[in-house]
Amino acid sequence: MKRVLEETLEHDFFFVHDSIVFGAIKKIGIRYDHTNYDDFVQIGRLKLVDAYQEFPEDLHEEAYFYQFTGYAYRKVYWGLMDQIRKDQRIIEREDGLPESFEEWGTDEHQLLDQDVVIWQLFYSMLNCLTKKEQRYLKDLVFEQLSITEIAAKYGVSRKTVYVWKKQVAKKLAHYETVLKNR
Repeated sequence: MKRVLEETLEHDFFFVHDSIVFGAIKKIGIRYDHTNYDDFVQIGRLKLVDAYQEFPEDLHEEAYFYQFTGYAYRKVYWGLMDQIRKDQRIIEREDGLPESFEEWGTDEHQLLDQDVVIWQLFYSMLNCLTKKEQRYLKDLVFEQLSITEIAAKYGVSRKTVYVWKKQVAKKLAHYETVLKNR
């Protein structure tokens, strides 16, 4: 059963149940001075509305009202935790680069020469792939998309993207052996 939160009840609903959102945020340990505090409040409110829409019982009965409070709290808490996990995965994917070339232990010209060689090699490898495989590899390298995100982007299953991955790996392994034998 999917109920709709009407605009006439919206103000009263949030007046009564907004404490659920702030309680979940507090339990997680997100303080008011956190940079994304307002984002977490909005995510919590969206999850609160989702809980209202999905709660299977009639909320006008007092017994179900208290059950809804527990249900909504869990829904909000889990939604906020999911967001924290997503943010953490993004942070883990990003590599922190040193501020200067001295920290890398190499001079600027040597590093730039290596980059040119790597990019030339990358673009020459693209030539041995089909257009679909090139799109996959570019999304993987440049956009740093996950398998799931690539599948969603092209409207295909994850299994299809794994097939692309296997084909690219096979062709690039063959390409590598050809380069070594030269």
